[in-house]
Parts: sequence; C-alpha cells; structure tokens
Amino acid sequence: MIIDCAVHPVLPDEEFNQEIGSPWNLLKLPSLYGDRYAAPFDQLSVEQDRASSPSAVADQLLHGAGVDLAVLCPTTRGYWPNPQQAAAVASAANRMLFENWLTAPEADGRFLGSIRVALNDTDVALREIDRWADDDRFVQIVVPARALATYGEQRFFPIWRTAAERGLVVFIHDDLGTLVEPPPSQVGFPSFYAETHALRPLSGITQLTSFIVAGVFERLPDLRVVFGDVSVHAARSLVVRTDKDWQSDRLEVPWVSNAPTSYLQRHVRFITQAEDEISPHSSRSTGTIGGDTSSLVLFGSRHPYWDGMHAKDVFPTWSEQERAHCLAGNATQFYPRLAARFATDTSA
Repeated sequence: MIIDCAVHPVLPDEEFNQEIGSPWNLLKLPSLYGDRYAAPFDQLSVEQDRASSPSAVADQLLHGAGVDLAVLCPTTRGYWPNPQQAAAVASAANRMLFENWLTAPEADGRFLGSIRVALNDTDVALREIDRWADDDRFVQIVVPARALATYGEQRFFPIWRTAAERGLVVFIHDDLGTLVEPPPSQVGFPSFYAETHALRPLSGITQLTSFIVAGVFERLPDLRVVFGDVSVHAARSLVVRTDKDWQSDRLEVPWVSNAPTSYLQRHVRFITQAEDEISPHSSRSTGTIGGDTSSLVLFGSRHPYWDGMHAKDVFPTWSEQERAHCLAGNATQFYPRLAARFATDTSA
C-alpha cells in the first residue's frame, strides 16, 4: 500500500481568484512560485494545466504511480496579511477542493482533503475548521511554515486544540508564493535561489522548536504535527541541541517535563525529502535519538513540484518492512482519521 501524504494540486489563477470573490478578486494573485527566488527552470514536473486537473493528477498518481490514497494540500500562495482577504483565500481553497477534487470520479474516493486556515483571526480559523471537519475525508488542517510569529504563541493555541479534539493533523507546508514574509535566514536575504532552497527547512524547524519549548505538546497530548518540507535528520539535529539546552535552561520552561527529543515519537512526523537518501543515517533506520527514523517519516511525493519523490526511490536500502512503514503504515497510525478509516475497513 502507498499513502501519499503530500500532494499539492495547483488552483488555477482565474478560477481561484473568481472563487475568492469580491472585493479580493479585484487584486492580482501572487506568483505560485514566489517572485524573489524563482528557480531558473520549470518549478513543476508536469505542465501546470495537468497539475490543476483532478483527472490528470489521478491518472499520474493513483493509476500511474500506484498510490492508494492521496492527501491533497493545495498551495494558497503563503501568508496573506489582510485578515479578511486571508479568510476569503482559505475558504475559497477549501470549497474548490471539496467541489472539484474530493468528488472527482476519476479518483474513486481516494483523494483526501486538507482544511486551509488563515491565522490572522483565530475565531475565523475555528469557524473554517468547523465548517469542514464533520466530513471525514478532511484529515488535516494546513498552515504555512513561514508565518510572522512562532506557533507556540498562545494566540494560536485554540487552533491546535481544536485540531487535536477533532482528530485532525496539523500539516505545516512551506508555500512558495508569499506576499509578506521575514528574510529566509537570520542574517537577511540570500542572493540566489540555490541558497533559499537549501535554507527552506529552517522555518519548519523553528516552528517545531516553538511547539516543544512553549509546551504545546504537553498541553495537548493528542496533537499530531506533520512537517512537509523538513528533512527528519535536519530537524533532529536541532532538537538534539534543544535537549542539551533543556538540561540547563529548564528552570525557564518548567512545563517541558521531558527531554525535547522525546516529543518527536508521539507528536511529530516528517515528509520524505531527497536529502534523507544521502544522510549518513539513511542506511540504518534504527537506534536514533527521538525515535527510529523508519517510524518518523511519511511518504510524500510533493507532486507536482520539481523536487518531489517517487515511492520506488524512497529509502532503497531499508528492509521491506521498514519501507512499508514509511509508505503507508506510519500514516495509518499517525493520522487519527486514517486510523479510524482502516479500523472500520478491517471490522467490515
């Protein structure tokens, strides 16, 4: 079985802008790829109209690549500073996903959905979750990695609590297109696309550290977070450093009752990245700090982007059992709604 946990359908500009509605559709949508650091080649592995077509994506992934279930996370062009506009964008994306993708006959019910939420207004975000959460085809909420605050802040806590209570995973996705964002690095803006692409995981790692140190996982034992654009090995390196600091700084954060790495196994998973394959740890999945690598990674093709992956290329040196965990087993255990779905299938 293959469960693709990171499929990013493209919402076509014209249709998406129309769905957003007045007065926000009078404004031009930002570039899908971002304006400052566009790659010097085609960002997509397929033509954009095929990345925007439910039938084409179903044909390529479900029929061509052998994917059994695909979790769809449409890109909404990053952080929108205007709260009303941000809410309209998220709501439009959710409606388009529901109307055009989850019911696509070519998918035969094998597309699963994500609820996009705008973080500018917590009450609006909670209403958007409630609008879709009763449909068990929606298995997660999605927020951008590059926000204007760290996610351990109290203002975001009601969103994470609602996700945990409703059995929804929080998926942190680094949307490439952005309207407002801080510099990609702590020392300012890089000069080249190659730099910013290499630095891309840092935003997600920062958010992971914030979840741990602010005690979000302590307060919400059922919260599940997936990082879509962070290598498990890169993240683990910083969390191990946080472990070291926690030994001496725990007086400041007494609510962090366990070593930071201990939260990974229960609360956190990472989408497979190309750099995982060249890590010195890639040939051995067990015996690592914070949990075995084979239990912490979920397969995600990141279709249709150029730096995506095919299931056949994931951890080729692992045993078949370990690869099976990565390709499907971890997802069915980590996503509450997938666990419930497979429990129902088994009992039937």
